[in-house]
Amino acid sequence: MQEDSSDPHPLGDLAYDWITLMQNKAQALMAYDQYIKDAEAANSPECAAFFRKVHDADKAQLAEAKAHLVAVLQGKMGSQRK
Repeated sequence: MQEDSSDPHPLGDLAYDWITLMQNKAQALMAYDQYIKDAEAANSPECAAFFRKVHDADKAQLAEAKAHLVAVLQGKMGSQRK
């Protein structure tokens, strides 16, 4: 993938979307860690278990999103912005 130095927006919309999604998932993972601690402090193992389940799902989605972003940046997925 070759960048056009005259393009004021060298990052395509699709790549930006993946980066934004990944940032949101990463922030959510940090929040879930706190939610788990809060549930444990409240002596609610059911809530802690649910937050762990959501955490694990988002962690897996984050890994999948990373693979998609790499493919987009390498030009293997989506069309390149002109």
